Amino acid sequence: MGLIKAWKEAKAVLSTGPPTGQRAPHQPGGMAGFVGVMLKMAAPMMAAQAPERGAPLPGTEAGVGTAQDAATLSAAIAAMRTRDSAFDGGVLATFAGQVFASVASAWVSRDTVAIRPLLSDELFEPISAALMSANSGTEQIFGHESAQPTLAGVWAGATYDSALISFAVSVDLPPDPSGRISPDMMQWNEEWLFQRSVTPGGDTAQPAATCPSCGSPAATDSEGLCTHCHQPIPLLTPGWLVTHIRSHNAYAEMMRDQIVKELRANPAQMQMMPDEMIRLLPADVVAQIDPQRAATLGLHAH
Repeated sequence: MGLIKAWKEAKAVLSTGPPTGQRAPHQPGGMAGFVGVMLKMAAPMMAAQAPERGAPLPGTEAGVGTAQDAATLSAAIAAMRTRDSAFDGGVLATFAGQVFASVASAWVSRDTVAIRPLLSDELFEPISAALMSANSGTEQIFGHESAQPTLAGVWAGATYDSALISFAVSVDLPPDPSGRISPDMMQWNEEWLFQRSVTPGGDTAQPAATCPSCGSPAATDSEGLCTHCHQPIPLLTPGWLVTHIRSHNAYAEMMRDQIVKELRANPAQMQMMPDEMIRLLPADVVAQIDPQRAATLGLHAH
């Protein structure tokens, strides 16, 4: 996909110079600087394809996001209906499928207006950045994704309602004639966590005006906690918002494994990778190859 193409182009540039008609930027580092720019462009695409993207909203109860068995799910739906009598798991699954289709469509149209109110900042920003930096056309592959949604979990929390939707994803493209991409790599599963605030809000992910715990004017730290009492300040969503995605895309995982293999063979390549791309690699790999940089970025081997 786009990441590996950019990675290979960057390595080719390092050994042979920039593509015909292109000139390396006039900046310290010469060719290495040019490669750094290419890798920086690839970072958003890698973030948009990462196996784990986003996170549950601050203040979400532990355990949210794990698929429930049939009995637990049935009880959870009943509990949700005591709060919202109109809740319908089938309708929500249909809505989730429409959200998935809208995101796929955005990769082709490059128009993110429709999906902006549906995704948390942590999910929207990598897609928006990838669409601005992509120039190879490979991002159109994502426009051919389709998915069958299934409701896999429901939680009526104190601050947020949460629903886990499992998607059976497939890429609606003809088989790769080269045989390099096996058909089973064109199908995978993803889990998307949808959340909404118990108290409706206005704009997407609008912070509450005051902390509900201590009453102070809303001011949060880097973890979304009140700077005064260190309790979560909820985000007031007008409806269901996708906050966390877990993807099991075998092809994307293979591409990441290939990058790791290349880095192990030539650790010096890591020096040209921007921080945002390094953060998307397995922390233990970064710590093994470049302990100092891993420490600087707060990455620790597990």
